Amino acid sequence: MLARSRGCLVVFCSAWLVNSHAGVFDFTATMNGQFGQGSFTTAEEAANTYYEDKLKVIFPTYSGVEAINSELNFRGMPIQLAFPQQGSTLLTFQIPILEISESFRGATRNESRDLLKEYLKNHTDLLEKMARYLVSVSPVDPIAGNPNSLMSRAVSNDAKLLWFGARNTTATVGQSSDGRHRFGIGANFKHMKSDAVGSAKEMESDTYNLPLSYSYQFSEPNHELIVDLPLGYTSSDGAKGYDGSLGVFYRRPIFENWVLSVTGSGRGTYSSDLAGAAAMGSGAIASSYVWRGDAYSITLGNMLGYYKALSLTVDGKSFDPGIANTVFHNGLLYSRDSPWKLGADPLTWEVYLVDSRYTGTELFSNYQTEIGMTLGTIRPAHSKEADLRFGFSFTKGENVQGWQANFGAWF
Repeated sequence: MLARSRGCLVVFCSAWLVNSHAGVFDFTATMNGQFGQGSFTTAEEAANTYYEDKLKVIFPTYSGVEAINSELNFRGMPIQLAFPQQGSTLLTFQIPILEISESFRGATRNESRDLLKEYLKNHTDLLEKMARYLVSVSPVDPIAGNPNSLMSRAVSNDAKLLWFGARNTTATVGQSSDGRHRFGIGANFKHMKSDAVGSAKEMESDTYNLPLSYSYQFSEPNHELIVDLPLGYTSSDGAKGYDGSLGVFYRRPIFENWVLSVTGSGRGTYSSDLAGAAAMGSGAIASSYVWRGDAYSITLGNMLGYYKALSLTVDGKSFDPGIANTVFHNGLLYSRDSPWKLGADPLTWEVYLVDSRYTGTELFSNYQTEIGMTLGTIRPAHSKEADLRFGFSFTKGENVQGWQANFGAWF
């Protein structure tokens, strides 16, 4: 995955494109007093644009010798690329915020561009700096820094399974399952909108998630082993990304109303459109404490997790973005029996408030608060039929806001 993504990183800096639609990447350029600007959606589009015939679309009088200066806004990170001298093959490449300044001179301008590409291929330390900086300024980074990134959704998913188990509800406290296998499937949609911060413009992204899970419930209530396999697809202003993970969760009651849980997971995300990819490892421990009344319960959930982008070796070169965060995820859930039924099964409704805080690598959004509600069934633990739950929530955090809708079934 990383090899192709690295290729996109190599070529994005030597291209620009004029489109009528708004995209993730924006540029401005000047040539002999003429001004050009545009926007494009993917790094692959950018890879096909810094050729003479494409530049003539932007500047019809371009003949291959004029001085051109441009700034590319790469998801919130300004990059300067130029042929600064009339009639010269000198190519300059600068990222001022990272204190990077390089120049290349080939026999032709095409050769100068080739030298830049080779430089980027052989300097993974530069790509690592870029990846680490992008999570702090990009509203749509696929790795971390926003609610639709791999890290943020991993935190939310881990907490729900650690606190509430495969059924994502606290209603099973005090019920015996007599040992049984359960399977879960769901659907989740999350929409996120960011603020215009620094060099990043306002952006939007949508994530579609398919949670798949298996659990073995031991005879003791709330004692279970869960294997989780969520798959995700994200669209960020038209740029696509994909992710998946495999996690193992173990929940064990200390007392009837207090459950401790641990998890370890491996994850991966890939977006050639956004020129980003990473593998991620994580571990977390959580506590779930329940106060129960006659027709209601209150659950206090606390989770401490560590999430790190892993080092990868591609074509004999090591790539380590150095992204790692310790996450504090705490929430309160109120559950109450409702007078309604679904067939013969009673329904419960839940409202919850969750706060997430990230420490470690600086992120575009270092904290978020989510408030939501769910409605679903409670079936006896020995039932072989399915449990169903629907939910809706709002998220507000540093530089971001959004909402999500979800559905889950366990059988």
